[in-house]
Amino acid sequence: MRHGKVWTGVVIDQEEAEEEDFSFWYEGLTPEQRVEAVEDCLLSSLKAKGIHEIPRLRRVYRVVECKWG
Repeated sequence: MRHGKVWTGVVIDQEEAEEEDFSFWYEGLTPEQRVEAVEDCLLSSLKAKGIHEIPRLRRVYRVVECKWG
């Protein structure tokens, strides 16, 4: 249990998978819970690769293109 959450696994048919996934992410979780879940998934993925923390972004660039160009 992490952050007071309990996760459960369910076996469903392939045809029902997309609908079930949608209902879990958009109907079952608040926006804050979705952000936390994505962070947990990213951290688990990085740990599997031997990285034990989420790397800090050093620079963020924004590319703006003109509407007329």
